Amino acid sequence: MKHPSKEKPEELLEAFNERNAEAFGVVFRMMYRELYLYSAHLFTPLNMSPEDAIQDVFADIWSRTSIRFPSLNQLKSFCFIALKNTYKNKIKHLSYHEQFKSEIEVEYEFSRDVEQAELYNTLYDSLQLLSPDYAAVIRMYLEGWKPEEIARKLNIALQTVYNRRREAVIILRKHFRIP
Repeated sequence: MKHPSKEKPEELLEAFNERNAEAFGVVFRMMYRELYLYSAHLFTPLNMSPEDAIQDVFADIWSRTSIRFPSLNQLKSFCFIALKNTYKNKIKHLSYHEQFKSEIEVEYEFSRDVEQAELYNTLYDSLQLLSPDYAAVIRMYLEGWKPEEIARKLNIALQTVYNRRREAVIILRKHFRIP
């Protein structure tokens, strides 16, 4: 079998459904960022590793060979729901009041978290539209670095950080047609 890749989603999905280890790795890496952003929000307050939760979901899929996914989007949805269900199982040990409060918050924030994860994913993907200098600055902003830290890390002036951010935003706005 050829090496599965993102470029041919149908072949990748078929290999994934056949439990091809390499395809599993490709899909895991493709979805990891979005799943991590969502999981970190859920599991960090419970002192559970988001990485462990994601790995548990994929391990469960691997072991349940009867489960087949008709599309990568349905697989992604399954993973988000599996993570939410894992979270719900973890909070069952909390008091009734805390459990109720946490479940309400999860339901309320679920859509927002998925949208935010997809937005970050889109922003990270759009960095290829920028020059490497601009992309480095924006990537560091997305990762939570402060302007002063970016300037020190990249060994550039603070004003250069601000200028590159401003120019990058202008380029991205034009690309996304944001006034």
